[in-house]
Amino acid sequence: MSTTTKTLPSSVLGPEISAAPDDHPFRREFRDWLAANSPARPEPLDQDEKFALRRAWQRTLFEGGWAGPAWPEEYGGRGAGPLHQFMYYEELALARAPYIANTPGISLLGPTLIQVGSEELKSRFLPVMLSAEEIFSQGFSEPNAGSDLAAIRARAKRDGDEWVIDGQKIWTTWAQYSDYCFVLCRTDPESERHRGLTLLICPVDQPGVTVRPIEQISGDPEFCEVFFDGARCPAEWAVGGVDDGWTTAMVLFQFERGDQGFTDHSRMLVRLHEIAATLREGAAAGSLDPAGAQQARLRLAGLWVRCQQLRRFNLRVAVRQESGEQIGMEGSVVNLFWGELEREIGELGSEVHGAAGLLLHTEPSHELLAARAGTIHSGTSEIQRNIIAERILGLPR
Repeated sequence: MSTTTKTLPSSVLGPEISAAPDDHPFRREFRDWLAANSPARPEPLDQDEKFALRRAWQRTLFEGGWAGPAWPEEYGGRGAGPLHQFMYYEELALARAPYIANTPGISLLGPTLIQVGSEELKSRFLPVMLSAEEIFSQGFSEPNAGSDLAAIRARAKRDGDEWVIDGQKIWTTWAQYSDYCFVLCRTDPESERHRGLTLLICPVDQPGVTVRPIEQISGDPEFCEVFFDGARCPAEWAVGGVDDGWTTAMVLFQFERGDQGFTDHSRMLVRLHEIAATLREGAAAGSLDPAGAQQARLRLAGLWVRCQQLRRFNLRVAVRQESGEQIGMEGSVVNLFWGELEREIGELGSEVHGAAGLLLHTEPSHELLAARAGTIHSGTSEIQRNIIAERILGLPR
């Protein structure tokens, strides 16, 4: 891939950070590579085209050795530490590069396999996951077990050398494109809550799996409900211990919440930069009344300050992780802060486009509607507040 897309200057992200300076050799190497390889066009609104672009982009990253920088070198990564990951995602945002197609695999299942998976599972799945040759989706939430995963009812029973899975999953992002779904199931029929669960890797293309895309208010069927009716997977495709899936899920959640600490603030700051440019153009053209433009500037400034707060918090987490500290539940702080910002930035972006920002199937309206899910991703804001209160602040239930 070649590009004519102009990379944004690092000043878009705010003041230079001494722990991750603009002239760091890692930054320079990746920035130069992005300048030569990042796609020349933004992500299309059509979902099929968007996914195809993301898959092709991940393949390009893989071929350049940049698809999974945090993965150990023996599994195709670069062994990059937290500060390198912090810089990696900032450079991706400045280049306005697409997201990758296999985020559930690379950010969630892959690192979990590396930590607790068998050697057979690592050799079978890690290479094709990194290259986007095979796509993975996450089957955790259910209609009656969203943020409360301990209430899941999907079951799997052993039948010889296979698991047989029955149940339903929902909010399964891009399941319609996936080759495999990693499914949290109840494997002990007498168990309740956190006990008796197992994480299984289940092939999607089989008679026992039905994927039904759900169209959202944005117009995209970005996530799906997935039905398992006698679906089968090999017995050895259990990740971590059998009946110890809650422990495995907690390992996975550390990667989910930890990864947001490297990825969220930089894309938001680039988006605010673009909103500011639209605001200037609208004010100059007279499409925004002076009072409305001034109010938008004040909101923009407030959001920029909050994004800087998030950037500093993420940097603090990266520095602590670099020194070997386990962050744990502090990821809930990032999730809560990010979700609220995502929604408010989407609202402001739509408003500065005036009437055009409310038309369906345009980028501003799509971002506005899609951002409504920001306070639900990875656990609702209410759940995150409970985690912060009980497990970080030590408040009573």
